[in-house]
Amino acid sequence: MATHAHDVVIVGGGNGGIAAAAQLLRRGASDVALVDPAADHVYKPLQNYVGTGLAAPSALTKPQADVIPDGVHWYRSAATRVDGAARRVELADGTELRAADLVIACGALTDWDALPGAVAALDSGHACTTFERDRLEDTWDRIRSLTSGRAVFTLHEQPASGRETALKPLFLACDHWRRRGVLKHIEVRLLHDGDRLHPVEPLEAEIRRHLDAYGIELTLGARVTGVEGRTVTVERQGRGEEVQTDLLHLLPPYKAPDLIRESGLDEPGTGGFAAVDPLTLRHPKHPRVWCIGDAADLGDARTGGALRHQVQTLVENIANRRMGRPLAPYDGYTVAPITTSRRSLSFGEYDSRTHEVRRTTGILDNIRSRPWWYALDRYVLPRIYWHGILKGRV
Repeated sequence: MATHAHDVVIVGGGNGGIAAAAQLLRRGASDVALVDPAADHVYKPLQNYVGTGLAAPSALTKPQADVIPDGVHWYRSAATRVDGAARRVELADGTELRAADLVIACGALTDWDALPGAVAALDSGHACTTFERDRLEDTWDRIRSLTSGRAVFTLHEQPASGRETALKPLFLACDHWRRRGVLKHIEVRLLHDGDRLHPVEPLEAEIRRHLDAYGIELTLGARVTGVEGRTVTVERQGRGEEVQTDLLHLLPPYKAPDLIRESGLDEPGTGGFAAVDPLTLRHPKHPRVWCIGDAADLGDARTGGALRHQVQTLVENIANRRMGRPLAPYDGYTVAPITTSRRSLSFGEYDSRTHEVRRTTGILDNIRSRPWWYALDRYVLPRIYWHGILKGRV
């Protein structure tokens, strides 16, 4: 077994892992290693636009080799075990890595097996989703071919990566059907397992405004328990209901990578996700192990905008701890960009802990859906991601 020692080892080469590596290098770190076997890097927020015909599939990805920062030691193998106390990472190819500081940024996994019948329904075309890259073109085919019948979209509480983005395909599909003149022939339903639509009151009001404008029927407290063909089974108030569908769009169940539980990085109540101090992003038992992104039990902050703030806090706190300075707090920032039509978007920034509206853009109202927020989300942010965030400049 080959053993290598590095100053910082990052497990996970997604948004958070690569952005953290780039920022650490810019802050003067000389020995950063990143563990990830992926050949491609995906800009996931664009998937909803590809799945609704508003972006080309080619815009989604770049080769992982092209986005790994120069100077980072890239281990193209999966992590199989982490020893938090020793800050040691074991890889599938037999390599062992040791770190002065260890960052867990391995994301969350879709868990279709948690929803009986979902995989068969997706494979047969009875269900669709914008949350898997390989199914995006099929999803667009389903949306544009529907001219009548019942369309059902699902939404669920945490854990969910970019939960609010499940509303993007809903509204974009309705906008497409309205433009084609067939929306009046389609019964559209949104099933949400929560007791309320959104914890931020102004954002909930804005979402409801567009639900009403499209004539979408909202059912709260409705938990999807299974799919069989075109039939979805829903449990509500202890009673089961079978709903027939002509189009079914699913927000997948999510789970933590097995690596976290098997390495003992979770705790009771975290659902298998990494335990973490929500202010400092430090593991409660291992002071030089840090956790960010979807893999961390940070509650309601599983968005790219939240991750950008977490990376900044993480990089600052690795330096603060080494210098003996107080650790900086993660401010709880998250953002819910919800496309309401092919020309307008609500850029709902809020604090994931207090659920108060945040405005990083000054006096501009970021809750009301506007064309400029759409242009930001669809055209500007992808460029910022590839050329700014992954380069450690933002």
